[in-house]
Amino acid sequence: MGNRSNGGVRLTAGRAAVAVLAGSFVIGVVGCSSDESSSPTPTSSNARTPTSSAAPALRDGDLYVALGSSIASGFGISEQSECGRSSRDYPQLVAAELGLRLVDVSCGAASVPHVVDTNQGENPPQIDAVTADTKLITVTVGGNDIAFNGTALGCGDPARLCTEPVDLEANLRALPGQLVSMVEKLQAKAPSARIVFVTYPREMPDTNCPAMSLEDSELAMLRSMGEKLEAAFVEAFATSDALLVDPYAVAGDHTACGPESARWTNGYTVPEGDGFAYHPTAVGHRAMADLIKEALTDRRS
Repeated sequence: MGNRSNGGVRLTAGRAAVAVLAGSFVIGVVGCSSDESSSPTPTSSNARTPTSSAAPALRDGDLYVALGSSIASGFGISEQSECGRSSRDYPQLVAAELGLRLVDVSCGAASVPHVVDTNQGENPPQIDAVTADTKLITVTVGGNDIAFNGTALGCGDPARLCTEPVDLEANLRALPGQLVSMVEKLQAKAPSARIVFVTYPREMPDTNCPAMSLEDSELAMLRSMGEKLEAAFVEAFATSDALLVDPYAVAGDHTACGPESARWTNGYTVPEGDGFAYHPTAVGHRAMADLIKEALTDRRS
């Protein structure tokens, strides 16, 4: 194994998006899936109001519905509740700091169908939590649809080598359209809601390190998967009315190979109560929350 480091900056803005420095990733595990320092200093440019944000500004007590997979739910970060939701996930942080009334139905291992039309075990589709009076919706989903984190977990096992999913390219081609359709369904249920899509934070560094528990060839394959997932997110929201907040694109190495205080994601071995393998840490959720707030606060009354 070698060593790795990672980072990158991108300003992403569709015809109706606020350009925000950010980036993100999703859990693809089969099943559910510190002090929060070193938060980014997000910057906004080319700000304009998305169609979905043309409703009245967010006010204290407005309804906020959080959707998505374990990347949104804070899987493994204490304290945990049903479906792998953490009391310190980014929805909880955003709701507390903006004074919003939160309904968090994010759930580990969720895919796009689990958001829009498919039960996840005994849980109904997450969209059922969205009502006409919802004023803010955040969602992080898509990695499980290409088996990203599930593949990473298999690769991290020192006893085996892993390979790229055989249906990866077909699933990547389908993903942007699925995300666009998801947003349309959310807009239909909550016409006055701001919809914020949050990408997966970058999990795979440029240069390997022992914390990843990956062979160099495995890291290269997983890094490519992460890059393609990020590209699918950017494609889906390039012309969307939803706001894209993109932690993946933030500069610096925020992976498990980076400085300890700036690690937004874990490697294969995880400190107790701070997430799951190749998932966001508490620091990562703090960073995602700050990026979301930066995108929203200039639209509050």
